[in-house]
Amino acid sequence: MRLVVVDLIPALLSWEGRDVSEEPMLAPGAEEALEHLFSHYRLAAIADAGWSGVELRAVLEDEGLDGLFESVGTSADFGPAVSPRVVRRLASTVGVPADLLVFVTGRDEVADAVAASGIAVVHTTQDGFEHVPEAVAELIGDRLSP
Repeated sequence: MRLVVVDLIPALLSWEGRDVSEEPMLAPGAEEALEHLFSHYRLAAIADAGWSGVELRAVLEDEGLDGLFESVGTSADFGPAVSPRVVRRLASTVGVPADLLVFVTGRDEVADAVAASGIAVVHTTQDGFEHVPEAVAELIGDRLSP
């Protein structure tokens, strides 16, 4: 089964317009999109090391989304910053090879680096997460039921 790795910040969670001491805001449409992805794929989440995986899982729990993610980690667990190596290492912890990965990110430079490494990438923005399930399915040629 394919694994969708979501780069949590800023694709899913963002501090835009807020103080970083506050909890981040959830992207519009994210809950429905994640539930749709969860019904078809395995999910994992990654972020740079500004927060720990435990803290990020707590934020997801507050939003009622923590149960959708098989693994939540930060680059501190797998490497210095989110990169192709970090994405591959996270996937390996849940037993999924790189050819069965799809990486979702809102960062141009990370999207470019991960795509250049041969991992499938869906690029999104904080205000457009609801398109992610369709983009993932299109990228890998799946037909998803509603």
